[in-house]
Amino acid sequence: MPIQFFTDAERQRLNNFPLEIQYQDLATFFTLSESDKAQIPTYSSIHNRLGFALQLCALRFMGFVPDDLLDAPPAIIDYLARQLGASSDTLAEYGSRSQTRTEHLRMIMQYLGFRRGSEEYFHEFSTWLVSRALEHDKPSLLPCMISKGC
Repeated sequence: MPIQFFTDAERQRLNNFPLEIQYQDLATFFTLSESDKAQIPTYSSIHNRLGFALQLCALRFMGFVPDDLLDAPPAIIDYLARQLGASSDTLAEYGSRSQTRTEHLRMIMQYLGFRRGSEEYFHEFSTWLVSRALEHDKPSLLPCMISKGC
């Protein structure tokens, strides 16, 4: 029988942007470096550049990009829009072409060094995770689904 660690409401909250963001996190994760700005497609319209920047910073901040970018706290959208010389309202137009978000995310993942996990990677990771779990009195604190061969 599968164990559910989070309620549906908790899972929903964790799959979205936080409701508020601390200024330190805003400055650390949402300030675009010159290298970040160089990744933003210059041929795109301003709403696509803003959406690209938001996906880039969300991935760097949270490790994933929420489905609904318009749910980002206004402080985040405004902060990025100011850096790009855009109006935060333009984000509503982002991704009007269905492949835009997907293509942008692929470019961002490559830029940030994300990669798809291989069977070997998952085996190494599960071995590392089990080692960390066994360091504690209660290994159940670090749940791990071990794939075949472990």
